[in-house]
Amino acid sequence: MFSEEDVKTQQSYHHGNVKNALIDAAMDLIERNEADAISLRRLAKEVGVTPSAVYNHFADRDSLMLAIKIRLYKELNQFFDEQVSLTDDPEQALLEVCFAYFRFSQEQPARFMFLFSSTLPLELSTPEFIEVSCHSLVRSRKLVYGVFEKYNIPCNEEDIVNTTVLIWSQLHGIVLLRNSGSIPAAVAYQDWPPSCGLNQDNEVEALIRNHVKMTVDAIISKQAIGGQH
Repeated sequence: MFSEEDVKTQQSYHHGNVKNALIDAAMDLIERNEADAISLRRLAKEVGVTPSAVYNHFADRDSLMLAIKIRLYKELNQFFDEQVSLTDDPEQALLEVCFAYFRFSQEQPARFMFLFSSTLPLELSTPEFIEVSCHSLVRSRKLVYGVFEKYNIPCNEEDIVNTTVLIWSQLHGIVLLRNSGSIPAAVAYQDWPPSCGLNQDNEVEALIRNHVKMTVDAIISKQAIGGQH
């Protein structure tokens, strides 16, 4: 049941602000590591509106989650835009994109985990969601293509996409393993070199730099091998 004060709070919102207020409340739950508690009824209570007001904006929880993800992807894309320079060198730009991915996971850990720990059915995708969720991946694909062009290496779309997915998946694995503490634990228990523990951010960035270099070297190697035939 909602009190008279709740109803007054609801009336104080302009119609267009209720949706943003509900998403803001969801963001607060994510930041408090209470993402599992996100529901239409919980957000109605957090914002101080009636459940019917929530259903005016979101038909169900899936539509709510879609709106939250769109907000998060926009934040991620803006972060990338701020972190990546306007260099014409595709290798440097690709490296900066990878660094930005890692730094976002450090500065916004709760948002990062929520963004990549849950998925939505493909049929729920909207043009806006597709645009914002693929923005950084499309940028990375263009940079990978730029690397092939830089070294005048023949390629097809499959080469470019596979290389892009390889870079992204390996980068994501590095970030997740480091953030989970699995790598430092393995180093400690297996008596591996302490320098491999990725305890410092600069050690993670050094590994990412090496990861990108190895990928570029593999691209160049493909041309060298092809030239032998």
